Amino acid sequence: MIASFRTAKVFTNLQRQLGPVNRVLLLLWLVLMILTPAFLRFGSPPVLALTLTFATMAQGGLVLGLLTTAWNAPRVFGVGMFVAATTWIVEYAGVRTGLPFGAYAYTSALQPQIGGVPAHIPAAWLMMLPPAWAVGKAMMQCRRTTCGRSWHGIAAHSLVSGLAMTAWDLYLDPQMVSWQLWQWDSPGIYFGVPLLNFAGWTLTAFCITLVLEATVLLDPLPVESLLLVYSLVWMLEAVGLGLFFRLPGAAATGFLGMGIFVAIAWHKLLATPA
Repeated sequence: MIASFRTAKVFTNLQRQLGPVNRVLLLLWLVLMILTPAFLRFGSPPVLALTLTFATMAQGGLVLGLLTTAWNAPRVFGVGMFVAATTWIVEYAGVRTGLPFGAYAYTSALQPQIGGVPAHIPAAWLMMLPPAWAVGKAMMQCRRTTCGRSWHGIAAHSLVSGLAMTAWDLYLDPQMVSWQLWQWDSPGIYFGVPLLNFAGWTLTAFCITLVLEATVLLDPLPVESLLLVYSLVWMLEAVGLGLFFRLPGAAATGFLGMGIFVAIAWHKLLATPA
């Protein structure tokens, strides 16, 4: 009986967060993701770039729309700008110094670029970091402003969110390298990707989350809908890489990596009173 009540509450929250506009954005994003393999059969770099642009815009718009169900517009704008600006600075430093991800460079496939960093990259961070925050909130069983604000609690949520964000890169980096969107100076052991890259992802996501948690706060958060986005990415990427993009190894690793966070987050969410 209690489990049924909690499931019903989660479903009710999902319905509330996925209002008419967000449902349209969700549908548009899903259609673009599902049709991506068909678009890429053309094999043209402009088609690839255009497809990625629209898919990123659709998911980014959806994530920002979901945040507006919990925050006011100025707060969403401020957090969005902070994430985009900070990740651009980190990526700009990365392509020039090799830190914190390792030595790499973006090709000219994605345009426009600012300082050698495609505009798609900060947008990609923005479209996936809030879903990673939701994973962290669910796993830490901290979904309301009444949760403790201790430093160890903030640090723990930031670390879990950073790891959840990095789990997505188990899919992303091998895929983007195979599409020649960026290149590593010294290919690493993970399907050509150096392990330092994943440490850099975790550190970057951890620091951004920590700063935001300690200042503007990331509560309340539409955990249910953002966790749904994270889960859909997990499933769609596994199917895409495994069945269409000829990257079965990365598909399997990403499926396991993100899947651990998906399973624990949903279990914790359904086991915690709303």
